[in-house]
Amino acid sequence: MSRLRFPLGLAACVLAAPFLVGAGPLPSPSNPAAGNPAQAILDTDRAFAAKAQEVGVGAAFQAFAADEVTLLNRPQAKVDRAALATLFPAGLELEWAPEDASVSADGTLGYSWGRARSRLKKPDGTVVERPPVRYVTVWRRATKDAPWRFIFDGGTVDPEWEAAQPKAQ
Repeated sequence: MSRLRFPLGLAACVLAAPFLVGAGPLPSPSNPAAGNPAQAILDTDRAFAAKAQEVGVGAAFQAFAADEVTLLNRPQAKVDRAALATLFPAGLELEWAPEDASVSADGTLGYSWGRARSRLKKPDGTVVERPPVRYVTVWRRATKDAPWRFIFDGGTVDPEWEAAQPKAQ
């Protein structure tokens, strides 16, 4: 499943650093300044999350994906857009919210990151809660006026949640 258990720290830095040189600091997403190029990614990620609530996880991933994506938390990381609609299990609920985003200097590549929660409702009615995660999504668009499409998604257990768990003796 996407957005689950991937060590992001180093990977996110390696992926993002070459594209963000010269992008400069961005205003806070809670009070975006006019002209904030990252606002479009934040808005797209929020619309993506809303779509998952409306039509289901697989259909939402398909709606916002590029033709081929990398989902780091899948056994086969490279996934064709057409396969996304049926990739996720029935009964999966995934909620997320971006906390920050950044965009390359040319305005065609960026990322968002935030926190997500998932649960799986099994056919017998039981619900399996999964640990909260931090995720990163890399977005690309063909031109500055084209829509954002995600090309990469992955997550790891939220370090704050993990640190708060009782340690085995």
